[in-house]
Amino acid sequence: MPAKLTATSRPVATQQTTPKAAAPKAETPKPQVSTGWVKANGPGQNIDSKTLRTAFWHSPYTNADAKAAQKAFGLKNLDAGKEFIGRAVLTRNEGVLQQNGISRARYDNHDCQVAFSRSPYTDSDAKQALKKMPFLKNLSEAREYIGLKVVNKTEDILQEVGVTRSKFDSHEMMDAFKRSGYSAADVAQAKKKFDFLKNCSTQEVKEYMGLKVLNDYTSMMTEAGITAGRDRHEIP
Repeated sequence: MPAKLTATSRPVATQQTTPKAAAPKAETPKPQVSTGWVKANGPGQNIDSKTLRTAFWHSPYTNADAKAAQKAFGLKNLDAGKEFIGRAVLTRNEGVLQQNGISRARYDNHDCQVAFSRSPYTDSDAKQALKKMPFLKNLSEAREYIGLKVVNKTEDILQEVGVTRSKFDSHEMMDAFKRSGYSAADVAQAKKKFDFLKNCSTQEVKEYMGLKVLNDYTSMMTEAGITAGRDRHEIP
């Protein structure tokens, strides 16, 4: 028999609840590894300095790379730059170096700049290369390009535009003349005083005078009354 309902007994209504969909989890942004974090908290902090420098010396990285690291990461000296690179090598964390233009290649910009500075090439050569090679955009690029040719041992392409290891290229003698203080009147006077210059062009005379400046042998010019100052032949 079905149970009897009493006055006090009421059916209890059950409320069905639809489970709420779980809210999508917000993606946690990946932390950006800053150079400061790498210095302070990066892996390999417990490696001693000697081991780090040894790792640097046995790597393809150069002193130029260490200088670049010192500048890029605000390190106190060159040794700190070497240790930073050594730590990156040992912990296989060289990506932070590459992000700052420092790689195992010998042809990084700073490597080429150092190769240029150690070579006999001058800024006059870089200016000449910039003038003759339209793909170069500025003097810094010209220095790097010459440095690259030094590292690659392919300097013959420079010779094709008159850039050589000699400090007596035409453009270098002209630059020396321009720096010297000699005037157009001095050039005319030189043509009068020196028989071997009488049939030379104005540019050839300027180059000759620039050569004397580069050789530090301007005394022969002085003996002919030609100086960098105001000479008698320059007075109207």
